Amino acid sequence: MTDASKAPSGLNKKVYDATWGLVLGLTTKSHKVLHRASGGRLGKRFPGGGQIIWITTFGRKSKEWRTTPLLSVPDSDEPGAAWVITGSNAGQAKVPGWVFNVRERSDGFVEIDKHFWRVTYVEATGPDRDAMYERLKTAWKSYTMYENKAERYIPVFRVILGEEVPKSAVPSPAR
Repeated sequence: MTDASKAPSGLNKKVYDATWGLVLGLTTKSHKVLHRASGGRLGKRFPGGGQIIWITTFGRKSKEWRTTPLLSVPDSDEPGAAWVITGSNAGQAKVPGWVFNVRERSDGFVEIDKHFWRVTYVEATGPDRDAMYERLKTAWKSYTMYENKAERYIPVFRVILGEEVPKSAVPSPAR
């Protein structure tokens, strides 16, 4: 019997990545449709209660704005605290595109519970990154599996809230 949390190899890794790529893609598309259709009232929480935030980043290749829903945890209990996100991509070998976007251009926007802010994305490193990833694993147990399956470094970012803005200030995503 094999441990489902162990890293796959060879063909198993390709099957894992293809399967999770499809599942994650369908889940993200469905989430976007639900969010749009409900005016942001539905889909604010992930199954199990985790907070969904919507990051809007500027595409380094496309030069267009992109919006992505991500599971997140607050960086602290303080009001106005930063939020923590990760480029786990459900443990796939491929790093999600938004990671490259925020590394190239650290300013963007976020929507949290129908409130909008200008933000700065800051990549965490070392013990700070590890502590933030532990908080994410507490919120969503599958992050432990993703870490084992990815066979790569999983980046973690702090989303630092700036000025709260009206929805109209957030650029419309290309898709």
